[in-house]
Amino acid sequence: MRSAGGRRLLLSLFGLIAVASAGCADLDWLPSWVPFQGPASDPLPGVKTPAERISDLRKLCAGASNHGPAEKLTISEELAVSMRDEKDPLIRVEIIRTLGYYPSPSADAILKAALSDTDREVRVASCEAWGRRTDNGAVALLVETLKGDVDSDVRLAAARALGETRNAAAVPALGEAVSDSDPAMQYRAVLALEKITGKDLGQNVQRWQNYIKEGQPHAVPTLSERVRSWF
Repeated sequence: MRSAGGRRLLLSLFGLIAVASAGCADLDWLPSWVPFQGPASDPLPGVKTPAERISDLRKLCAGASNHGPAEKLTISEELAVSMRDEKDPLIRVEIIRTLGYYPSPSADAILKAALSDTDREVRVASCEAWGRRTDNGAVALLVETLKGDVDSDVRLAAARALGETRNAAAVPALGEAVSDSDPAMQYRAVLALEKITGKDLGQNVQRWQNYIKEGQPHAVPTLSERVRSWF
């Protein structure tokens, strides 16, 4: 004879089989004791979910221009403190992006440290944040990342951010990147150089090298130009 517990377990198994056979269109009829129902956990009062926190951070980014200097400083300090203890990499990325809109000494310290973060996406976000600055210090950090990071995505982000700074101090490093063995880096470096210099020399590596070396592009004939010269 089966015990009451055994009969309940057997009924539970039969119930699950019935659900699998009928599909999951409507589970309202299941008794409350059938396992695996409902949410894994209930929301805790006063505790925001990761999705809610990310939404709040993105709103801070979008509304940065609505805050005065004093308020921006307060927000920046709060974000810097939260970053130090944050373990979720997705939220860390959003904090770093947000700090790019709220500069302060504390923000700069966090953004600098983020360039060495173990998470690639955090480093990419930090490059984007530094690209919002125009000073030589930001350029120096991005150049160091461009030359030293081992991840190609981070290096590409650094090259793009250097172009966003519009700072001529970035030109020599980007000139080296134009000769990189990675075509994606060559392309990104050219786009960055176009933003900084205002020149459009196309994807001709030699012309960009000459421009950077001597301050002006030398005429390097294209294939079609060379063909026309034969006639």
